[in-house]
Amino acid sequence: MEDVLRIGTRASDLAMAQARQVALALSEAGYRTEIVPMVTKGDQILDRALDQISGKGLFTTELETALFDGRVDVAVHSLKDLPTQPVPGLMVAAYALAEDGRDVLVADGGTVLAKLPAGAPIGTSSLRRTAFLRSLRPDLEVVPVRGNLKTRLAKWQAREVFGLVLAAAGIHRLGLQQVIAEYLSPHEFVPSPGQGILAVETRADDSAAGALAARLDDAGLRLRAVVERTVLATLGGGCQIPLGVWAEVRGGEIAVTARVMALDGQRGIVVTDRAGAEAAERLGMRVGRQLLAAGAERFITGVSQP
Repeated sequence: MEDVLRIGTRASDLAMAQARQVALALSEAGYRTEIVPMVTKGDQILDRALDQISGKGLFTTELETALFDGRVDVAVHSLKDLPTQPVPGLMVAAYALAEDGRDVLVADGGTVLAKLPAGAPIGTSSLRRTAFLRSLRPDLEVVPVRGNLKTRLAKWQAREVFGLVLAAAGIHRLGLQQVIAEYLSPHEFVPSPGQGILAVETRADDSAAGALAARLDDAGLRLRAVVERTVLATLGGGCQIPLGVWAEVRGGEIAVTARVMALDGQRGIVVTDRAGAEAAERLGMRVGRQLLAAGAERFITGVSQP
């Protein structure tokens, strides 16, 4: 690591905002930083839904390559974009700077999901959100909408869709809370595993960068990340399967809700469980196995490759 910590990030407005949060936290601790933006495969391919693009790490591979090449010292990811299988030679040094992990409805003020007019076109880029929307409101038209956050918001502002379902975290980080019509219950509209958490990744052999990044690590977030991502890993899925997992750390206990749905929204499985914080990984495995025992595999097979 050089005297200046080089922070790799996607070049989108949201990813840059996330990287600036990491840079600010480190600069406040007395360290010099430089942000190095780059474009990933997932940013380049916008004419297809995410589940139709082959390959893993659509939003992370280029950043991880830059780590291996020594062009950056750390990489900042949205945790939900990071594959569950670790890359040999790399490690997540910090689970950091969480924002609100819930999904939200973006629509005109006063509108809520339950009161949307029948047939209203609602945009999303997520199979999980598609399945949950069809479960809760089968009378709506779910429309695929790709692009960065501001591009998707522009489609709503141009009235190409009646509303959008997005992650609260991205909207908060860009300071656009005024577009949120409703925060969706995480126990019903269960968020993506790791949603709202930033993962700060380093090379395993770069002890200096790892030690700096570890200053940002949040023990509670790490527990939540372990549980939620272990459920996902146990199901053998990538980030584009219709699965939501929500873990809450309260004192020494973790409570988890996991929900997997068929894409048509007509069938689904919900598992709730809890355990002590010391058993976070075992809890995630147990919930994943309960989902599989209840038949979750039929909802995810063929949807996304592990």
